[in-house]
Amino acid sequence: MPLPTIPRLERFCVCLDVHTGVKYFSLGLMVLWVVYTLAAIFGAGNIGNIIWAIIWCAATVVCYGLVILAMQKSNKLYMFPALIISVFNIIVGAIQAVIAFVSLWIFSAIVILIITAITTYYALGLKTVYDDLSTGGPPPAEPADKSQTVNPV
Repeated sequence: MPLPTIPRLERFCVCLDVHTGVKYFSLGLMVLWVVYTLAAIFGAGNIGNIIWAIIWCAATVVCYGLVILAMQKSNKLYMFPALIISVFNIIVGAIQAVIAFVSLWIFSAIVILIITAITTYYALGLKTVYDDLSTGGPPPAEPADKSQTVNPV
């Protein structure tokens, strides 16, 4: 029995084509990771959490920046680190959410689940762009609906 394939996105967030959506989400996730790191630095965390946040943020921001570069240069090799980090973030996010629910940190658990869901959707878009670059570039844009108005007279 073959494994099921990863779904391919046709549109990103309903209103964007996949390539544009992945580019915008890459920028947005880079900002969210910087905010996460600032919260870890200025929050009441210990030094271990601060060092981990800085290292993980730097790695994630570089990988998501490489996605934008990969799309500009049409080089799928630059997207591979972001695919790996996104899958890792999804797994770790699910584990953190379970821990937060068990510890009764309900608000933190909900926030972690939302971030994990966004990262999962981003990973699907990232895989779609990766496949497009593997086949020689993005698919042609959808043709505009050019229905002609017929004079009812």
